[in-house]
Amino acid sequence: MSEAYTDATFNIDDSGIAVFTMNRPDILNALTDELKADYVRMLDAVQSNDDVKVLIITGNGRAFSAGGNVKAMGDPKRAQPVNGRSRILKLHDWFERLHNLDCPVIAAVDGMAYGGGFALALQADFILASERSKFCSVFGRIGLVPDMAVFYALPRTVGMQNAKDLMFTARSIDVAEADAMDLIYSIHPNGELLPAAHALAARLAQGSKHAIGVTKKIVNRSFQSDYSTMAQMEADGQAIMATTDFHKEAVRRFQSKETPLYNWDAMDKTQD
Repeated sequence: MSEAYTDATFNIDDSGIAVFTMNRPDILNALTDELKADYVRMLDAVQSNDDVKVLIITGNGRAFSAGGNVKAMGDPKRAQPVNGRSRILKLHDWFERLHNLDCPVIAAVDGMAYGGGFALALQADFILASERSKFCSVFGRIGLVPDMAVFYALPRTVGMQNAKDLMFTARSIDVAEADAMDLIYSIHPNGELLPAAHALAARLAQGSKHAIGVTKKIVNRSFQSDYSTMAQMEADGQAIMATTDFHKEAVRRFQSKETPLYNWDAMDKTQD
């Protein structure tokens, strides 16, 4: 399934776990135009395939992604305000799709997640990081403001004061500090990151894709919506989910005292 991709690989396994791997280790998986096009192809594939239960995003080599392609930034045409604004808005055409993807997204970050790479990780529902990972809102180092929805995502993830710290200083942080800021979900030894991401994905894949997808869409709006709006979305979502086959089967199993379809606590006991 990777033939159509130029700067990435993409595969979906039999359990519905999709893996998108940024594959330009020679340039630290910088966000080339080709890689951005690969993201669009991947989103098309995921959104058109109901069998995809979870998406893992990762990078090949010693970086998750070093972010924007700085070598291309010297182009005078690119620097014109009209072109720059158009380029950012075009980027959000696919970036917002990633944000709203109706399945869990896991970022498996190994190494650098700088600039746009940091932004990509922030769009995941869960960030798993290796012990050697570093995060940086690097834009300030070259006199730019953050883009790729960092203004939106970072304060919501780490709080306003920490977000301003990371944006104003453009300093890098290691996994220990990222963990202290509640930026990441879990830390793993370098060689165990992808297995951990797959293990989390396999557990999430046992749940109702529809229920998780609707829950994600509603909770993503929680910080900019009032109580009444959230209550309306909750009521609409619950009414629809009550008609799904997953819900009906889960209720039948509960009433018949059979093994539940989805029980995170029971999964823990199975592994123990």
